[in-house]
Amino acid sequence: MIEQVGEGRSRLRAAMWWLHMALPMAGLWLLLARPEVDAHWQHNPTHFWLVAGVAVINVVLAFRITDEATRRQDARLFLVSLAFQVSAAFIGLHALATPQVLLTGGNAGFTIASPVGLFAASVIVAFSSLEFSTALAQRILHRQRLLRFSVTGLILVWAFLSLNDLSQRT
Repeated sequence: MIEQVGEGRSRLRAAMWWLHMALPMAGLWLLLARPEVDAHWQHNPTHFWLVAGVAVINVVLAFRITDEATRRQDARLFLVSLAFQVSAAFIGLHALATPQVLLTGGNAGFTIASPVGLFAASVIVAFSSLEFSTALAQRILHRQRLLRFSVTGLILVWAFLSLNDLSQRT
């Protein structure tokens, strides 16, 4: 009887996995087969608040994960929290690029902030997936503050350069 229950749960998990994979593919198929159902809606204030809200949620998650990583003394979990911080900050910078909200128009620094932030976060997450020696894990944990301040500094420099649009001044 117990084996049948375990087998039933396994089948349910497999079915749920396939469902979660199939739904986005069905949506993609629909958009490719019937492009007219792909509505275009652009409202800059809504874009700003939606993207900024996602960034704020990710910042809150980053700090919660950092607290848990510190409590557990888990270097890999700390790196995950750092990735959340990076992605949140760069997505927040992208929100600032929303034309006609805070700035008169976007610029390259803000426009490419999302892909740059997501790339940086993915590198950190990839690093967090490695098995660390105890010594390396301790070095990472002892340098948490330095790593967070370094990331914050990078974000502030990026924001400063983007706000001043220094790429346009040659």
